[in-house]
Amino acid sequence: MLAGMTAGAVESVLAVTPTERIKTALIDDAKGARQFKSSIHAAQVLVQRHGITELYRGLVSTMMKQSATSAVRMGTYNVLKEATKARGIKANVFTTFGIGALAGVVTVYATQPFDTIKTRAQGVQGAGIVEACQSVVHDYGIRGFWKGSSMRLGRLLLSGGIVFSVYEEVAAILSPGTHR
Repeated sequence: MLAGMTAGAVESVLAVTPTERIKTALIDDAKGARQFKSSIHAAQVLVQRHGITELYRGLVSTMMKQSATSAVRMGTYNVLKEATKARGIKANVFTTFGIGALAGVVTVYATQPFDTIKTRAQGVQGAGIVEACQSVVHDYGIRGFWKGSSMRLGRLLLSGGIVFSVYEEVAAILSPGTHR
């Protein structure tokens, strides 16, 4: 879980925060006057108007989301993998896909509040974490923290199955006899 958490934190700094900020800006832009022509144009405009730090708006909330997502996903996968092994279930691409998909489901419901807060923090208003939490509760109640989970569920269910299946197959090829 610690390895997954660390990977998520590094990923959020190097890739996720800037791309999510641009995505959020484009979504907000589509609701209004349409000032951006493309993702690249949005990045250019945001940096010209506010500096490079604008691409890192919501870094802390994104880091929380990515760290939690990676930790829960990796941790759940490993627990489920060990549980199937203990029950004598033979590992193959189908069981690995199922375990990875189930890890994706757990990940969505355990971490959706972080994703909701991140989205609020990167939006037009650029709310801080406390302000983002308060606005979610005000707008939707506690259940609002899981708003949007069905869209993430489909993606993480499939990606969990795919990622872990490919990982296990490639690891088995690279180190035969020592993996699984």
